[in-house]
Amino acid sequence: MKSLAIATFAACSIAAVAPAHAQQSQSSQSGMYAGANFSAVSYEESSRGTANLTAIGIKLGREFNPNFAVEGRLGTGISDDNLGGGVNGVSLDYYLGAYAKGILPLSPRIGLYGLAGVTYGKLSSSGGSLRLSSADADFSYGFGMDFGIGATTALNVEWMRMFEGTGYNLDAVSVGLNFRF
Repeated sequence: MKSLAIATFAACSIAAVAPAHAQQSQSSQSGMYAGANFSAVSYEESSRGTANLTAIGIKLGREFNPNFAVEGRLGTGISDDNLGGGVNGVSLDYYLGAYAKGILPLSPRIGLYGLAGVTYGKLSSSGGSLRLSSADADFSYGFGMDFGIGATTALNVEWMRMFEGTGYNLDAVSVGLNFRF
């Protein structure tokens, strides 16, 4: 079922981007943006506790109008933590995601947004001499705020639920910088 959801979302994203890209004008404001985020990631397992990790990521997006964008993200963990119950060295190896972004402009420089899409990622951990690794894809959602600090630059703050499974979840609180081109 998850594979079908991922394939459907990817097909819809490509179908939405391709015609708009073909009709794009030669203006300096193409609607494209790129950015980088630093994230405090919380991996919580109901029976074991919480591991606090950090991650960095990059994103590439296209704003089709002031209220809608699509974006892709790629990131990796930069620190790990112990979970408890003999599970040591929990780390976020990588994540890759595609999201629809609904935007509510509050002023020319401030906008609220919500994200919904799919994230694929891999977590690793060790317990004693055993090394565990798990890759998964899941529906993801979040919300945030962009603060324009120049004509083409914005700061952002956001919260995102990246994964949610039976007995565990992975959340990220991020700060970042976006550049329009």
